[in-house]
Formats: sequence, structure tokens, C-alpha cells
Amino acid sequence: MALFKWFPPALFKRFPRFHPLPSKPQEIVPPEARSKYPDFASDFETLQDELLPAFRELDNQAILCQNRYRAMYLVLVLGGTLVTIVTILQIAFSQATWIDYIGGSFAALLAVMTSFWQPAAQQKRYFDARLGAERLRSEYFLFLRHTAPYENAQDRRQKLAQRIIDIRRKAEGSGIA
Repeated sequence: MALFKWFPPALFKRFPRFHPLPSKPQEIVPPEARSKYPDFASDFETLQDELLPAFRELDNQAILCQNRYRAMYLVLVLGGTLVTIVTILQIAFSQATWIDYIGGSFAALLAVMTSFWQPAAQQKRYFDARLGAERLRSEYFLFLRHTAPYENAQDRRQKLAQRIIDIRRKAEGSGIA
């Protein structure tokens, strides 16, 4: 427990995880809360069938992209630290030429990894997927409230389906969905 005095758990909250996706499917409104509003049962069922699969897909993509982005930077920071340590060893033991090759190899490996991973692209994919998921969350509540564009009872489902397609298409523009 003394370790947490110096390194609180919140410090590790942003570290990448091996299993970043939630164990249970994401819900916008939990089933217990939905059962309290029987008047909205048909709306909840429609949203469960139409909107939630797209929401879960974009939300999971956002979580995965964010986790990859964090893992990439952790590898780069640790790799940069390792290159620095090897460089210090090279200075300390100037007769050992094999240290030069190790340091150069680590630095080259980090350069290649950075060029292939493309940090800016990962971050953009995360932002686009998160934006899409949050737009779908917004549509969920607009649909429940029967407000624009869902005020007309005859074509509510069609408008919802079209809005889901539009939001997913915007996310696809960045290579997400």
C-alpha cells in the first residue's frame, strides 16, 4: 500500500489495457431505468434494435483507437528512455563499440515504429469514432423526446434509420466503421 502513496491508482488510469472493451454491452439507458417508463417501451425497443448496435460499434472503435494511441505513446516513451540509457552507457564505456550498435538499432526501431503507427491518424480515428458515438447518444434522446426531427409519428423510424446511416457514413470517412 505504500506504493500507492507515491503512485496513486489515478496515475495508471490512462495506461493502455490488454482488454480495453467493456465486458458487458454498452447501454445508454440501463434496463432497470427503462422498466420504470412503460410508456416508452416501444421507443426503447426501436432504439435497442436500430440505434444501439451502431452506437456500440462506434463506442468500441473509439475505445480501441484510444487504447492503441496510449499504447503507442507508452512504447515510444519507454523506447526513448531505453535509447537514452544506452547512450549514457556508450559514453561511460567508450571502448565497447557493441553498445553503439545496440543504441543505433533501438533508435532506428523507434523511428520505424513511429512512421508506421502514425499517431495523428490514430488520434483522428478516435475523435471521429467518439464524435459518432456521442451523436448517436444524442439521437437516442431526441427520439425519446419526440422532438425534431422525430416529432412526426408516421416516419420516426425511417428518419432514425437515415440519421444512423448519416452518422456512420461520417465516421466511415475516416476509416472507422
